[in-house]
Amino acid sequence: MQKVTLSQARAFALSRQLLSGNDLPSDHLGAHQVIERLGYVQIDTISVVERAHHHVFWSRLPGYRPDHLRILEEQERRVFEYWAHAASYLPMRDYRYSLVKKNRIAAGEKFWSYEKDPESMQFILDRIRAEGPLMSRDFEKDQERQPREMWMQHPVNQALRELFMSGRLMTTHRRGFQKVLDLPERILPEETDQTPPTEEEYLAHLIDRDLAAHGLMKDREIGYLLRIDRKKLRNLIRRQVKSGELTEITVETLEKDPYYARTELLENFLTQNRPQPDLFHILSPFDNLLIQRKRTEELFGFNYTLECYVPAGKRINGYFCLPMLYGDRFVGQIDLKADRKTGKLLVRNLVWEPGVRQKDIRRPFREKLADFAAFNGCGAVEG
Repeated sequence: MQKVTLSQARAFALSRQLLSGNDLPSDHLGAHQVIERLGYVQIDTISVVERAHHHVFWSRLPGYRPDHLRILEEQERRVFEYWAHAASYLPMRDYRYSLVKKNRIAAGEKFWSYEKDPESMQFILDRIRAEGPLMSRDFEKDQERQPREMWMQHPVNQALRELFMSGRLMTTHRRGFQKVLDLPERILPEETDQTPPTEEEYLAHLIDRDLAAHGLMKDREIGYLLRIDRKKLRNLIRRQVKSGELTEITVETLEKDPYYARTELLENFLTQNRPQPDLFHILSPFDNLLIQRKRTEELFGFNYTLECYVPAGKRINGYFCLPMLYGDRFVGQIDLKADRKTGKLLVRNLVWEPGVRQKDIRRPFREKLADFAAFNGCGAVEG
C-alpha cells in the first residue's frame, strides 16, 4: 500500500492528463499523442464556444487547430469515431476494443428504444456500397421511408445509427458537423487489428487506458459508464496488484476507498521530484479531467454542474460555464460565448471559488482569456 499526499495525487493526475506542461509538437502529430494519452476525446454539439473535442485538444496543445483533427481522421486514419462513455474520437490503435460494443449491438443488444429496421438498413448499405460515402441528408428524399406519424423519427436516421453502432458503417470524415459514412473496409488502414478481444483482454485494456490517462483511479471509476462485469474487473485489479503491475494507493485526507495506479508510472512520477508549474486553464465541461463529477469533487474539491441541461430559471452560474484550473486547484467558472459576427468573446458571468485570491491570478487569467478568445476566432474580450 502506497501513501501519497493530496497534493501528490493531484499533481500525478494532472501530469498524466498533460495539463501540467508537456513538450509535444504543436502540429497534428502532437494532437495524435494527446488522444493516445487520453484514450478518447468526447464529441459534443454545443458551439457557444469552440466545440468540446477541439477545446480538449487545445487545452493540452496551445498550437492546436481544428484542422489537425481532420488530418488525423480523414487523411491519415489515426483516429476514428465511436462510443467511449459517450460519442468520442478514439485512437485507431484501439479499434479492436470497439468491437466489444459493436458485436453486442449487432447481436441484438439495444442501444436506443426503437426496433431494428432490416429493410432500411440494407437499403442504406446498398446505396453506400454503390455510390460511396453518404450523409443522413442524402436519404431525405427517399419518400418510401418517410415516417408514418409526424412525431416518429425518420426510420433511415434510426437505421443509420444502428449501422454505425453495430460497426457496419464508420465515419470517414465530417462535413460541417455532419457525419459522412462509409463501409469500414474502405476506411480502416490495412494493418488495423480487427480481432475481437476476450472479456479479460477488454477489461485489461480499460485498466491500462484509464490509468495511463488519469494516473490514479478507484475501481469504480475505471471503464466509466460502460456495461462491464464490475466483479471481474475488481478481481483482475487484485491480481495485477498481487503481481506488482498495479499499486494500491491511499490518499491522505480522502475517504478510505483505495486508488490504483500502474506501478511503473507512479514510481517514475514520485522519483522525478520536479515542481509542477502553476498553469492556468479554461477547460471544457466535457474535458477528460472532470467528466466524472464525483471523482473531481473527491480529488479536487470542486463541485461542478453543467447548467445547459438545467431549466433557465434554475441556473446559478450560467448556460455553459467553463471550469477554470490554476495549478492543482479549480478556482472558478466562467460563462463565455463566442460572438463570431462581431469577433468578440463575451463574458456573461464569472464566479470565483471561495477563498481564491483573485489578485494572485489576475495576470494568468487575463492571458489565458485572451488566448481562448483567439482560439475561438475572436479579436477582443467583452464583459
